[in-house]
Amino acid sequence: MDIRPASYADILKELNLLEAYARECAIPEIGKTNPQADTYAALEAAGAAQCFSVHEEGKIVGFASILTSVLPHYGKKVGVVESLFVHPDFRRYSLDLLKIIEGYASAMGCGAILYSAPANSRFERFLNMRKDYRQTNTVFTKAL
Repeated sequence: MDIRPASYADILKELNLLEAYARECAIPEIGKTNPQADTYAALEAAGAAQCFSVHEEGKIVGFASILTSVLPHYGKKVGVVESLFVHPDFRRYSLDLLKIIEGYASAMGCGAILYSAPANSRFERFLNMRKDYRQTNTVFTKAL
C-alpha cells in the first residue's frame, strides 16, 4: 500500500473507482456527480486543494481531496475534506489515508479539519466511535 499526493486529473482516470464513489456518496438533490477537471486544476494551481491517492496492486483504490482556506467567520485556516473514498475491498487503509490528509492540513497551517460523512454510513459510525473526532454539525440538503 502506498498513499501519495496526486492531481485530480490522475483520480479522474479511475472511472470504476469514481463510479463506486458516486454510488456510495452521491447526493441526489445536487444531481449526478460531474467532476470538474478545470476547477480542480485551478484550485490545485492556487494551492487551495490537494488530492491524495491510495495505491495497491498497481492501481488506485482510494482517494481524498482536501481544500484549505481561511474560514471568514473564524479567521482561521481549516482543511475541508471535499471527497474521500476507499474501495470497500481496501478499507483497511482508510485510517492511513486520514492520517496523511490530516498531516497535510497541519503542515498547511490548518488548525482543524472538517469531514462530512453520508448519514448512517460506515464512515459516520467510524468517526462517532473515535474520541479524537467530534460531531459539530449535521448537514441537511434540499433540492432547489
